[in-house]
Amino acid sequence: MDAAPYLLRLALYLLLMLLFGRALYAHSTRAPAGMAMTALALLLVLVDAVARLCQVLGIDLRQLDADSVRWYLLALPVGAATLVRVAALLALLGLQTLPRRPSMPRRLAMGLLAAVALASLAWNGHAAAGEGLRGQLRLGAGIAHLLAAGAWLGAIAALLQQALRPQGPNLRARGRHLLDALQGFAVPGTLIVATLALTGSYAYLDLGGSPTTLVTTAHGRWLLLKLALVAGMLLLAALHRWRLVPALQQAVHVAWQPAPIQHLRRSLAAEALLALLVLACVALLGTLDPLH
Repeated sequence: MDAAPYLLRLALYLLLMLLFGRALYAHSTRAPAGMAMTALALLLVLVDAVARLCQVLGIDLRQLDADSVRWYLLALPVGAATLVRVAALLALLGLQTLPRRPSMPRRLAMGLLAAVALASLAWNGHAAAGEGLRGQLRLGAGIAHLLAAGAWLGAIAALLQQALRPQGPNLRARGRHLLDALQGFAVPGTLIVATLALTGSYAYLDLGGSPTTLVTTAHGRWLLLKLALVAGMLLLAALHRWRLVPALQQAVHVAWQPAPIQHLRRSLAAEALLALLVLACVALLGTLDPLH
């Protein structure tokens, strides 16, 4: 099996989710998503578009011509989504090049553009396969699922960035900031998980999935692996909420010690690794038929 297409999909999903998620939590990390990440995402979008066009036409790169590119971009929904994705990333890159620290309106614009770029990936998979009202509902569920996943991944990245800041005399103050961020994510995190569960279940059932296909098809078995990884992330999230965050709160407000931050670093790093493995499953699931 050629791993290149799956690695490309994985990198594209990862970058666009991080762009959106980091834009949501820029206020907590005090650093918006960088230009380098946006430029790399734009490059991967172009590479993905060329690869998809060659696959659709059954040709190689040397046989591409302007008419084929025009047909792909203007006649196919996936091509139109590519144009939207490129335009959103170009506009985002333009905003990032502006001097001075981003204002609130500029941050909102950057977040919206990152959301558009991520949401456009719904046209790259099963979410865009339906027609009529049912097709619109499926597409809407796919978009909501992508945005919720991006918000979760962005939160993990932002919290891990805070937890990994070097040790020093201000570590207790940084621990307080990390505690505030963790406590502030409790309610949004619950809403994100609920959105992922509802939209994911709806999409699978709408595509004809069933408990039987979960164990009898390649798509179902990969989906089970993805769900197992997500369950691991949820267990770590529960560990944060009920054990590690209270320990950090005790350390910050009562008797300071750095151990709770160290424990959170390891736990958040493990959650980030599981999230990466989940995205690897997503990259593969988008290429498989849910019923075969």
